[in-house]
Amino acid sequence: MKILTKEEEEEHYRATVKGGIKGAVIGLGASLGASLVAQRYSRFYQHLTLPLKAFLVSSGTTAACIISAERAGLNYDRRRYGLYQPVKVPHQQLPTTRVVKDFISENRYSIVCGSWALCMAGSLAYTYRNKYLTFAQKVVQARMYAQALTIVMVLATAGLSMSSNQPKITVGSDQWKEIVAAEERKLNKIQEIKDHK
Repeated sequence: MKILTKEEEEEHYRATVKGGIKGAVIGLGASLGASLVAQRYSRFYQHLTLPLKAFLVSSGTTAACIISAERAGLNYDRRRYGLYQPVKVPHQQLPTTRVVKDFISENRYSIVCGSWALCMAGSLAYTYRNKYLTFAQKVVQARMYAQALTIVMVLATAGLSMSSNQPKITVGSDQWKEIVAAEERKLNKIQEIKDHK
């Protein structure tokens, strides 16, 4: 099993921070650009309060920063240590629950962001019919619905990605030794491939 040196940790940190800054700049540009376009052409957006507009811009910036930072960290790991590609089993040979779990795990950010956008649009349409609420109350109510669904979706995707398809290790077994040995063999193969290049 490979233990990271201080230099490797710092390189990984720098790559992650650099990716996060790049994502924040792109997210800020896209969010601000979308906000300016919406301010010019959308009557609905023009009636939003300044704090809500700032929230929308900062949300887009933050999301892009986090996603880009994680991807930069993963790309650094892949460049440094190689890409681990488990043997792919055709979907026809896997149970449906496993296929669904794999899909959700691989596309969790798209699912969470998409469900937030759909819920925001649906809850805006739902609350817009209530004639007893002011416009600001309708927007806040819709945001609360979308926020609640987003929290549920984040927890659900986290739970699915944490659940393992590996058999449970029984108490007192020495399976950890086999796992460590397998990891060491894999790392040695990767190192051999790098040495031959």
